[in-house]
Amino acid sequence: MAHHASHRPVHDGHETDTEMDDGGPHHDHRRSNAGFLVALALFSALGFSPWSHYWITFHGGLRFVVAVSVVIGVTVFLYESMRYRLQYEAAQARLSSLESRLHPHFLFNTLNSISALISEDPAAAERMTERLAALLRFSLDSTDRSTVPLEQELKIATDYLEIEKTRFGQRLNYSVDVPAELMRVEVPPFSLQTLVENSVKYGGGEIRVSARNGGNGHVVLNVWDSGDGFAKHTDLPAGHGLYNLRSRLEAVWGKRATLEFDRENSGANVRLSLPIRPAK
Repeated sequence: MAHHASHRPVHDGHETDTEMDDGGPHHDHRRSNAGFLVALALFSALGFSPWSHYWITFHGGLRFVVAVSVVIGVTVFLYESMRYRLQYEAAQARLSSLESRLHPHFLFNTLNSISALISEDPAAAERMTERLAALLRFSLDSTDRSTVPLEQELKIATDYLEIEKTRFGQRLNYSVDVPAELMRVEVPPFSLQTLVENSVKYGGGEIRVSARNGGNGHVVLNVWDSGDGFAKHTDLPAGHGLYNLRSRLEAVWGKRATLEFDRENSGANVRLSLPIRPAK
């Protein structure tokens, strides 16, 4: 009798655990965390709970954990994919902006000039490289900006002219006349540079860059060259530098900004007028 009495509590414990597995109060804890599963495995190994109970609980919790893991994994994957896609599109937009603002032919010709100057005039090659780097840096930095101070824009236009003057030598001459009080006026990035580039490509060998207060709250940027220029009412082809500039002006200022060209003083004149917006 003593032998049976000593085993009775253990046998009752098995029956109690089996009944709890079939619908007892611990049924709702089958989706417990890993710590609970480890503890249950330990109890099963010591003989306090049947292994069948452990595997039922394990598979129930495993289904829940797998489902949650899949949801979390898919969410993280979609988030990372979206983040990298936005970064890629931003980089592509910046590169497209660079390509549209600095013509590939200009970059190619400038690099060729630098290569030729390295042996002939290393100091000139170094200056040319620095100016090209400034143009590239400005193009990338201004991608997200609709306007920049005229002082910055004038420096970029001057760097461009100096690069082209290094290439063409005495065949290209230019002058700049911009009052100090207009230096902080906001203008579209590469606006003045676009006017200057147009004169270098299609104009004569002399270029005059100027700016003035046009009254009525407007600033006027003017680039004159000794070439033939365009007829006053010429329709600019899509993709032309002046066509792109006009589109950018309309996007920022609408009808308040104008881009006009005509013949003046035996040369071609391109005039940009836009509302004065002081730099912040």
